[in-house]
Amino acid sequence: MELSFWNKIFKSEEKVSEQNDIEPVKVVVVDFDDGSQEKSGRFLESLLAEKSFLEVSFYDEGFDKTFLNLQGKNFFDFYDTGKQILKKTKADVLIWGWKKDEKLRLNLQVLKQYEKKSLLSVSLLDGLYLPFDYFKEGTLPEVMVDLICAMILAATDSRADVLSELVDKIAKKGSPAGLSVEYMPYVLNTISLVYLHAKFDKLQLSDVNIISSMLENAHNTAERIKDGLLMGSIYANFAQLYQAAAEKFAKHKYTFYRNAAECCRRAQKYFNRYSYPYDFGLLSYRLSKLYFGYWKQVSDIQALRDAVFHLREAEKIFTNATFPYFWAKIEGDLGFYLSMLGLFSHSDEISMLAVENYKKRQKVYTKDLWPLKWAKAEEDIGNIFYNSGKQLEDEKYLEEAIKYYETAAEIYENHKMSTELKQMQVCIAKSDEHIKRIAKQIMLA
Repeated sequence: MELSFWNKIFKSEEKVSEQNDIEPVKVVVVDFDDGSQEKSGRFLESLLAEKSFLEVSFYDEGFDKTFLNLQGKNFFDFYDTGKQILKKTKADVLIWGWKKDEKLRLNLQVLKQYEKKSLLSVSLLDGLYLPFDYFKEGTLPEVMVDLICAMILAATDSRADVLSELVDKIAKKGSPAGLSVEYMPYVLNTISLVYLHAKFDKLQLSDVNIISSMLENAHNTAERIKDGLLMGSIYANFAQLYQAAAEKFAKHKYTFYRNAAECCRRAQKYFNRYSYPYDFGLLSYRLSKLYFGYWKQVSDIQALRDAVFHLREAEKIFTNATFPYFWAKIEGDLGFYLSMLGLFSHSDEISMLAVENYKKRQKVYTKDLWPLKWAKAEEDIGNIFYNSGKQLEDEKYLEEAIKYYETAAEIYENHKMSTELKQMQVCIAKSDEHIKRIAKQIMLA
């Protein structure tokens, strides 16, 4: 199998934009664990420093590098050490390097690795293996430098213009010399990932087919190598591809949702909750979004239950102590999902669980620091009490709804949010109207 096959399916541009008026991406290359005095990290730093869209530095403070062997299940040391370096250096991304036999593995880490709001992400476990001779002899091919640069931009959601041109440039150059078949699945997995990031905003079905073909080729070779982390990464990237396609192509939503969910579940078999918990948790979060999207598509209440289940799995991993803002997002999503589940299954008990999740969210987005986010949670809680009160003909629930609507209205009024304030006034009036109607029915009875 040759990398040159991608040459046939891309159109290319030779020139890469490198405007100097845009703030460069800050990259830290960490001293590699290469088992020698070759200073492979220094060599890569010098190559990346030539790119004007990057600001590159080297970090060589001494630390125990044994955890860089990810097969040793030292994931927490790997992740935590990287976070400390990112905070200390104020870098956007750092690059790890670890040598195994005659291969050098590169991994990229960003500070919000598992808390990104965008649909796509680059996992800390997305490793790129390259021949160590490239670094030992100082002959890293230009196409591989471009691929590493594309990984950096994809991981940081930076410079979409440069990323797109890099992908085209990589396609034109094709497979470099000295890259044997054992490296192909890592390279193809990486190319598919950066290509998806580059094409995401204007994704076409033809792009989906191209990326799927690359991942399929990577998968077929990876099966022979028997690298669990690689297999997990390939399935996770398949899931990202199909989820992106489901959001873009309404006609094929059902098929893409189903395929994405299946790939997430397969990826979790390799990224298990004990050895690689954050990747497992992120896949659970992705599964919750997939099942919720499927529920909206077909109104299958079981899909909504599955969405809640997988979100609960993510909640166990991304805790308030370690991931407060992501935890708050999960609690808000749980509040919404459970409110829908309670409404459509006519379960008052489930609806009250939703209230508790919104209140948990308010522990992070407090009234003093985040008044508008806090008020939105008050509004959401008011909606739950309103819907339950309306369904059950319960005056107390409707009175609770009014109380929450009024506290939200006060915040909106103080911040001159006229549209939101008017909406709360309408909700209060509707709740009051139902209370009067219930009271009238009681009197007539």
